[in-house]
Amino acid sequence: MRKDFYIFRHGETDYNKEKRWQGCSIDVELNETGTKQAEQLIEKLAGKNLQIIYSSGLHRALKTAKIVAAELGVEVKIITDLHEANLGQAEGMFKADVAQKFPEVYAQWYDDEKDNLDITFPGGESKRQIFNRMYHVLESLLATKEHVIGIASHGASIRYLLYGLGYRTGRMENCALFHVVYEDGQWSVTQL
Repeated sequence: MRKDFYIFRHGETDYNKEKRWQGCSIDVELNETGTKQAEQLIEKLAGKNLQIIYSSGLHRALKTAKIVAAELGVEVKIITDLHEANLGQAEGMFKADVAQKFPEVYAQWYDDEKDNLDITFPGGESKRQIFNRMYHVLESLLATKEHVIGIASHGASIRYLLYGLGYRTGRMENCALFHVVYEDGQWSVTQL
């Protein structure tokens, strides 16, 4: 059995532009740039034969999914576990302020060399919890009838899902797109 997943990050929001952390509790809309990025994503996904798009329920991901789906003629369904990471007390803060208020956690959060999957901001999810949540979604989608699936989600959630699948990605641009293939019990990842 083979399943193709096209996993993409949402378009830009004003919080992204301001370098402010949204996390899962801050639900803002795409800005004008984000809408244009979602429209450009259509070109990358055209010809991939998507059968459905599953999306986070947060506005920024759902709007990105709906823009793509409308052009490609596919349905969008929400899976709440595709939400952004719970970043606890860091949510809503500017990135520079997060680094100042939580210097040890912040440094470890971005240190993939030490592989500290249990690091967490106060009140938030660990990288391991993010991976487990996102991987559970992928595993559940293996049982669906569709074989080519779009997934609209968020930067940290996608990053640590891919990290757990053995693919490391640095800074992820808005509307970054990854092709994840499951075939004969194996996962592979490429960035498009």
